[in-house]
Amino acid sequence: MGPLTLAMAELEEKRVLELVRKALNEQVAPLTIIEECRQGMKMVGDRYAAGEYFLCDLVMSAEIFQEVLGILDPFLASPPISSGQPERADIVFGTVEGDIHDIGKNITISLLRCEGFRVFDAGVDIPPEEFLNIVKQTGARVLGLSALLSTSFEAMRRTVQKVRTAAVGQEVKVVIGGLVDERVCRYVGADAWVREAVEGVAVCRRWLGMRLLT
Repeated sequence: MGPLTLAMAELEEKRVLELVRKALNEQVAPLTIIEECRQGMKMVGDRYAAGEYFLCDLVMSAEIFQEVLGILDPFLASPPISSGQPERADIVFGTVEGDIHDIGKNITISLLRCEGFRVFDAGVDIPPEEFLNIVKQTGARVLGLSALLSTSFEAMRRTVQKVRTAAVGQEVKVVIGGLVDERVCRYVGADAWVREAVEGVAVCRRWLGMRLLT
């Protein structure tokens, strides 16, 4: 385990940022830095699951990660994350209606951006109709849905059904993430499910074949 991963796991914000700047000065690849931070965040998640960390620690780890991405941004030759008024995008990603958790969503979007994808961040607590409208407006070929509350699975199911039955003009693959599994994936009608952001990136890369929009 490297010092950056450990500092991230220990939520040592100042040391994490110092190590990131040091790595950049030593010409370490930005994606390598991101992967080390991601491993540290996984440890934070494991400690949360074990009862060693609390929700505020998860939030803090996400905030530190966003600071890291802010430092790395000038070194990443990738399109910006779309927000606000929908524009053309490869992927639409959001948290479904009835759920406001966004840590996993934000991390996944950040990693997708680093891979070169154009992502529209739909936000949180998004109704099925709004997801459908955004997919239509952006021409996205992938829809990512996130939920950490089991009570939101029905909204996730309605969202998938609406996108499947609507004439959106393009084939749309659906990946779900959060507190999900194969059973939930079958219930809501998604094409794939993931537990970690890096898995979501791999799924999107496979589906889109890294063919970026022009």
